[in-house]
Parts: sequence; structure tokens; C-alpha cells
Amino acid sequence: MRPPRRSQNAVQTLLNTILGTEANVRLLRVLSRTDTPMTAGELARRALLGRTSVYPALEALESTGIVEFIGAGARRQLRFRSAHPLGGALVELFNAEAQRVAAMVGALRVSFAAVSPRPSAAWLEGLNDERGGEESLSLWVVADSRSLTRLTDALTDRISDIERRFGVQIAVSGLTRTEIERRASAEPDRFAQVVPLDGVPPMAFVTPAGRRSSSESLGSHGEHDTRARRLAIAVAAKLKRDPMLVQRARARIAEREKHASSGERRALREWLRMLDTASPGKLERILTDRSERATRLRQTLLALDLLTPSERKAVLASETDEEARAVVARTKRR
Repeated sequence: MRPPRRSQNAVQTLLNTILGTEANVRLLRVLSRTDTPMTAGELARRALLGRTSVYPALEALESTGIVEFIGAGARRQLRFRSAHPLGGALVELFNAEAQRVAAMVGALRVSFAAVSPRPSAAWLEGLNDERGGEESLSLWVVADSRSLTRLTDALTDRISDIERRFGVQIAVSGLTRTEIERRASAEPDRFAQVVPLDGVPPMAFVTPAGRRSSSESLGSHGEHDTRARRLAIAVAAKLKRDPMLVQRARARIAEREKHASSGERRALREWLRMLDTASPGKLERILTDRSERATRLRQTLLALDLLTPSERKAVLASETDEEARAVVARTKRR
């Protein structure tokens, strides 16, 4: 983002400096929630920032008086100045941010009380990991194969209100116990940062000896998703350019739902829920993300009907994301 063309009085608009960058916000979030001073290195680690990159942000924050250095030399520490005129308000702001997440997790846990059968395990992924820019969360449940579809369908319906209340996107997926072990073997750190919601933690199903012995060739799958992602880029760009097309997409999905199988109906409901709760800009980020949910959505890109045959052909022939976007940019609105 370019700097504003006109400056403002620093006395009247102190928050411009205090909250002016993401680094500032991350540092203040950590400092405001502890009474213990800490070194710049520890602060950088907790805020997930580069150690050397925190110093310009800390100097800017110190100049406002919202943080202060204690001691001298290489081991000097920092602390949040709660006595600052804006200190209390900032603490309340970060507390409200944390309370929103706690309330959302609590609401998800309550939702399991009304589903039957109860899962053996359920957890949330994407909340505590370090993947920047993720626009959605993944809710995983474990049950036997006979009841898995019924359970995930019931939960998908129940969490729609939670998505609207908290402004989030949550994809519900199911696993059997065998599939958990395969995932843990392929990705040993997969379950390290999950948030348990119901039942036992997912690692309870993993045995130390569990290792995947077979190797898979991902070349063809990777190529398929690259093409699907280009189509998603074009669809998302078209929806962002003309938000009224969302209504057309909803109408087509609703019509298709009348004749869909139970499995397809579940995917259709997920699309409708996302179109209802996500803005065009957020929809674009979700569709073009490289997350597991985005990859799955691209495999059933029901809104693809929004591309004309000539647009679709041109997008599939494109070699870069920019070329895929350019296909839609050249098309006149209808």
C-alpha cells in the first residue's frame, strides 16, 4: 500500500503510528497480554517476526510512549506501558480479539452436543499454525465409515450460524482411524497445533510404528490442480469484477441441488454457504489459496459455468496466473 498523499497531525492521530503496520500490531498483541518484560529476541519469536526486523517497529512504538525499554546494553528488555493514555483501550481491543476466538471455539464445542453419533475425535486446524493469509479453518471429525457422512453433514448444517456470527469459513471433513495414521505418517507435525473440540486428541489414534511405505506420484495431480487453480483465478476475478454474478452462481447451484446425490449435495451446500458469507474479495482469496480446502473446492468448481466456452479455453491455455486474469479482463460485462 502506498503512503497517504497527505499527512495528519500526530497528536490527533496517534493510532496511525501505534497501529500503522502489521509488525506493530503483532508486537503490541504480545506485550499487552503479559506483565513480564522480555528481550527483543523473545518478543520477535512470540510475534513470529524476524529478530532484526523488529527493531524499527520497536523504535516507532517507543517514540509514541506505548512501550518502553528497561535496562541497557544487549540484554535490555521491553514492556507495554499500561499507564499510557491509550494503553487500557489497546488492552481491551486485544482482549476482545482473543475473546472472539474463544467464543467461536466454545460455540463449535457446544455444537457436538446435538449431533448423533458423537465423533471419536474432533479438532480444528488452521487456528494456531503459522500459515499466513489463510482465509478458512478446517474442522475434522473421526468416526466409523458407516456414520461419517451423516455426521459431517449434520455438523455442516449446524455450524452455518457460527460462520455468520464470527465471520469465518469452516470446512467440515471426516476421517477414519486408519486415515489419521496415514496422515500422521506422511506429515509428522500435522496434529501439533490443532485445537481439540470433542473426543480424544487425534494423536491418540497414531501408533509409533505407523509409517507410510508406499510412494505416490504427485505429478499428474499437481498438474491438474494447477489448471483448476487457473480456472478458479478467472472465476474469482470475474465475480470480483461483477458481484451480481454471485446471485447467478447461487441460482445455478440451487437448481443443481434438486437432482444431486447426497455426496454432491454436501459440496453444493458448502458452496452456497461460502457464497452467502464471503465477500467477493474474500471469495477470491479462498478460491485461489493453496490450502487443502481450496484445492478440494477447485475440484468441484460449480461456479465454473460463469466462464464462457471461449474464456474457459483461453484460461486452460494460459501459462501464468496473470494470463488467466487477463482473459476475464478482456471480456465485456454482460
